[in-house]
Amino acid sequence: MGQDIKPPASFWLVSTFAILWNIIEIYFSSYELDFLQEHLTTEEFNKMQSLPIWYIVIFIVALFAEMLGSFMLFMRKKIASNFFAIALITLLFIELYWLLVFDIKKTSVVFYAIIPVVVIAIATFLYFYSKRATKKGWLQ
Repeated sequence: MGQDIKPPASFWLVSTFAILWNIIEIYFSSYELDFLQEHLTTEEFNKMQSLPIWYIVIFIVALFAEMLGSFMLFMRKKIASNFFAIALITLLFIELYWLLVFDIKKTSVVFYAIIPVVVIAIATFLYFYSKRATKKGWLQ
């Protein structure tokens, strides 16, 4: 086995942030439905509730992959980057589908633009950070 290289304090901050981010993401994913139900018209909300089952499955895969990646990062396991790669690919697909299929621009700029950009930015950061941590020997 290779030498165990101790990661810097920033690694532990990022790992802890990743876990907290995923807890927040899961919470807001459940809150989002209630918010949209209150602010969308009945027709818009019915369209949203008619999401295909494959979308919901991919959404769940994205959430669990990112959560598992966060735990693996905290546990210093190389497999974290694989989970983050799955999460990033599925989140890109989900957010693009959300933006192209659902026209909620007039409802909330937060749900339309800000949240998707932040989610993709953080997923991208976590993926590349885990790859960098692997190269530096922080992950085993």
